[in-house]
Amino acid sequence: MQLVAILSLAALASAKVIPRGKFAKDANESAVPRIIGGRPASTTEFQSTAYLEMYDGTSGSICTGSLIAPNVILTAGHCLYKDQTRRYLAADFQVGITHAPPPPSQLFKGISVTQVIAHPKFSMSDLVDDIALLILSESVPATTATPIKIYSGSYKTSTPIRAAGFGLTDPLDDTSVASQLMVVDLGIGSQSLCQKNSNTYDPKTQLCTDGTAGKDTCQGDSGGPLITPIDSSANYALLGLTSYGTTSASNPQGLCAVKGSSGFYTYIAPYLPWIAEMANLDVKSIQITNSTSSGGDEDSSSPSSRSRTSSKSRNTRTSTNTRSTDTEGDSATDDSSDSESSHHSHDSHSSGASRVHAGLAAASIVIYSLLF
Repeated sequence: MQLVAILSLAALASAKVIPRGKFAKDANESAVPRIIGGRPASTTEFQSTAYLEMYDGTSGSICTGSLIAPNVILTAGHCLYKDQTRRYLAADFQVGITHAPPPPSQLFKGISVTQVIAHPKFSMSDLVDDIALLILSESVPATTATPIKIYSGSYKTSTPIRAAGFGLTDPLDDTSVASQLMVVDLGIGSQSLCQKNSNTYDPKTQLCTDGTAGKDTCQGDSGGPLITPIDSSANYALLGLTSYGTTSASNPQGLCAVKGSSGFYTYIAPYLPWIAEMANLDVKSIQITNSTSSGGDEDSSSPSSRSRTSSKSRNTRTSTNTRSTDTEGDSATDDSSDSESSHHSHDSHSSGASRVHAGLAAASIVIYSLLF
């Protein structure tokens, strides 16, 4: 089984750093985008979604995140990394609560970050515990955005879910960078499908989509919100965050939105105690639940009262350097004929999508990134 990651990495050992807005591809491979088969977000939805740009003075990358407190952004752990081992400094981050990111030719100046906190068990090798916090230098005004609450209830394959992100919009067009926040309705896959599509799948802390063709998240969407309705379709809570996608024997290029290839998401509820402790928040104030989204296939229901969290956070580095500038989840598509799969993570680097292969035991990690 192959492991593929679509990460927000600026440069890996063999990665190419290219002018922002252009995407590099290996000779025999295609770039992989995000939010496929979706639509532009309206001004009244996903107001807590954050555009994240990381730049170290030489190269950079893009991810998506969610405002969960006035000064706290929740995103994917792999968004903190330039490559398999090197992390961005807090000073390398700029954050914007916006539906319209800057064009690829411009660097972005938003809210700065004072601290980056990755989950202590996160590893770039398997993308388990793919969750992180950004502590902002200033609070986002309530007139700009209201923090989204984290859904702490159970979910099943019938639970409606919707994803958002700033990634590419066409799996066959490597220049289709979204000029605004895009959203897509997805379906939750069964645990058996998730296990089939990922050899590192952890049902306690991850969920996957049902592999419906033509709808998916992709590059640039890593860390972005996966939401579910609360009480009514007008109110939503944060169920997961975009982590990685899978490929199969029939999809060796790792294209997003291919039938049977699941997207994988970090299930956030088990991390609530860790989030509250690391961000100095009252855990009750950042969560919400109800029975609206229950029902469906027991095979894919969320685990109860199980957590892989830790009270110790990873060491974080800071720097004084400054920058110069609608489908409803139903039964899973377990009839897919492919038995071997790989993962790809969903962040993007804004200067080019580079795919990097690195040997890891019996698996191979493929990283797709939009670099600038």
